Amino acid sequence: MLKLRHVVCLVILFVVVAGFAAAARCQERAPDVHFVPTPDEVVAEMLKMARVTGNDIVYDLGCGDGRIVITAAKRYGARGVGVDIDPERIRESKENALNAGVADRVRFIQQDLFKTDFKEATVVFLYLLPELNLELRPKLLRDLKPGSRIISHEFDMGDWKPDDSGVVRNVKLYYNPKNPFEKDTYFYYWVVPSEAGGGWRGTLTTSKGGQDFLLHLAQEFQKIKGEMTLRGQKVPITDAQLVGDRIGFTVRDESQSERVVMEFNGRVTGDTITGRVEVRGGAAPEEVAWTARR
Repeated sequence: MLKLRHVVCLVILFVVVAGFAAAARCQERAPDVHFVPTPDEVVAEMLKMARVTGNDIVYDLGCGDGRIVITAAKRYGARGVGVDIDPERIRESKENALNAGVADRVRFIQQDLFKTDFKEATVVFLYLLPELNLELRPKLLRDLKPGSRIISHEFDMGDWKPDDSGVVRNVKLYYNPKNPFEKDTYFYYWVVPSEAGGGWRGTLTTSKGGQDFLLHLAQEFQKIKGEMTLRGQKVPITDAQLVGDRIGFTVRDESQSERVVMEFNGRVTGDTITGRVEVRGGAAPEEVAWTARR
């Protein structure tokens, strides 16, 4: 018969082994999304909307069988990275890349997409769920460079409204491989914006000399609005646009005897904006430089 201390040791050993097994299961958790392949005709339209070129690095977060990055590499010469937590999907993707002749341009990583470093990406594709898009959104905005493009199949990003969207009609989907059905399939497109909000102190250099101004911008994702303080007068900006790191807006200065319209265009780089202003009205139209610092 086992002595009491032997029984206690066995119980402790069982608890330890069970703990390690539970930890392993947590590390190898099940996929968040059931694999449903994106139809080839939808892949083609999404790549077209993203304007993928041979200069792009395309990431597909939840890559499934790898068809998006493989198509981007084969059709446009892009480099690609597919990420999936399912080892079977990764094995399938690697085999598909070999068969397509693009294994030298794409790679596949078995990993939790929320732990993936995708800072190098210029284009990111998603086919997840609405709640996963929202959970991933802060990381996309934080890690991707301004001007990077995001395409999501089927699901949007909540109050971050897309810059564009598309639809492919009557697409056959295989949620159940044995019972496919047809539906209209939508996809959504965003350009990651620079952080332009806040107060800026700027100067524009006209033929009459330098002119200082204050610029205050309120930002909600890619939407901006604000006002400029020029010669002590506050003037609202109009026609404001922010696309990646490119910013543009119009100021109508009526503080002088002649109305002057200034169209600002520039590039946001960290805490600096540099660009050109087209000045119309006044003595003579001209195009001058402007800078602003936060």
